[in-house]
Amino acid sequence: MKHWTLRTRITLWSGLVNTTALLVFGVVAATVLYFRLEHSLDRRLAEDAQVFLRDFRKHTGRVDLASHDPLVRFKTSTRLLFYAAGPRSGPLGLVFPERYAPLLQPWPLPPGMSTARFEGKRIRLGVVAFDETIIVVASDLHSLDETVLSSLGAFLLALPLVLLAVALGSAWVARRSLQPITELTAAAARINTSSLDARIPESTSDDEIGRHVRVLNEMFARLQRGFEQANRFTADASHELRTPLTILRGELEQTLRSGAITETQERATISLLEQVDRLQKITTTLLLLARFDAGKTPLHREVVDLSRLVAEGAEDAELLAARNHIEVAATIQPEVGVSGDPLLLRRVIINLVDNAIRHNRHAGRVHLALQRDEATGTATFTIANTGPGIPPDRHVDLFKRFFRLSSDRNRETGGSGLGLSLCREIITAHGGQIFLSRCGPDDTAFTVSLPAAPR
Repeated sequence: MKHWTLRTRITLWSGLVNTTALLVFGVVAATVLYFRLEHSLDRRLAEDAQVFLRDFRKHTGRVDLASHDPLVRFKTSTRLLFYAAGPRSGPLGLVFPERYAPLLQPWPLPPGMSTARFEGKRIRLGVVAFDETIIVVASDLHSLDETVLSSLGAFLLALPLVLLAVALGSAWVARRSLQPITELTAAAARINTSSLDARIPESTSDDEIGRHVRVLNEMFARLQRGFEQANRFTADASHELRTPLTILRGELEQTLRSGAITETQERATISLLEQVDRLQKITTTLLLLARFDAGKTPLHREVVDLSRLVAEGAEDAELLAARNHIEVAATIQPEVGVSGDPLLLRRVIINLVDNAIRHNRHAGRVHLALQRDEATGTATFTIANTGPGIPPDRHVDLFKRFFRLSSDRNRETGGSGLGLSLCREIITAHGGQIFLSRCGPDDTAFTVSLPAAPR
């Protein structure tokens, strides 16, 4: 089904309504014109009946229709088709021309105006009673019908031009009417998580658009307060947790170094130390995400040798993969540079390598690849593994915070669900993209694309 724009729909509906209104107007106007002309003809026929009676009396001095010459001529206001006269209580006395006599039967006709059809003609009859005499005058309606039809034809002939003007006017009105909404949409689209303090310019008018803008600005203000509260809470909580976690880590390490504990206590202390390390990573990640959300994470940009970072990531992957006998391979194009923050970019590679190792099968494979595309001027880093794959219905959630494919949270395969989310924030801040490029039952790959630095 085709989706029309609002402006197009307004133009079409306006054109349809105006077309219908014009057609109704044309029919009503033609009808009114017809009845006005008919009323004017009736009035003139009544006047002609009086003229006929006056001239008749003037020539004869009496009203004796039976002895009057039927060829009497008299001056009338209407071009008469025929005329007739006769007594109210007697036979028809005079008809000129006589071939219209059948139209006057039965005699006498009742006084008044009526329309009749005779020999294919539409005839308007005027029957006027004067004392005991009835005068009938008649006129052909052909000229009246021609006048109405020619007026209606002129209207229909001009209708396409009028409809074109209406369509253009409707399109102009729709564009002018929707212009504030278009500007409102563009202004609202410029407001994002990094510019929640921006507002839509308000107009001084108290119309629907003005009230809508005020409601939207109030909503943005509430969103800004809620967003800042959430970010402040996350940042403050992460920051406050760092100190006690650092102290706790130091105490646990000191306890291990002292040697004054049993083997069971040593295993428990090592386990606690691992959990503290995990908590430190989560708090650091949360603090970074909160800063990205607030737009307060400045990038210390410099020309970074991405080839070296990926090579170091491959070395880290070999160390992590040794336990599960995972094979690590790398195809790295040398001297691929990007402009960015080396610490944050290294964090992206470490997170992706960690995911590729943890979500892999025993004796599987991990492959890191880096190349520079001269045509597009981008550096493309891809990391693939022989993991179990990701269900298609979960692809859309991959980069959401705290997302996990399962509820697994153990040290071997579990995670906080923040790694990919942080990777996306870092890569987006660098003007790049990260996405799932391949996903099969035994082949999963993530690709990072960044603007390459000049050689």
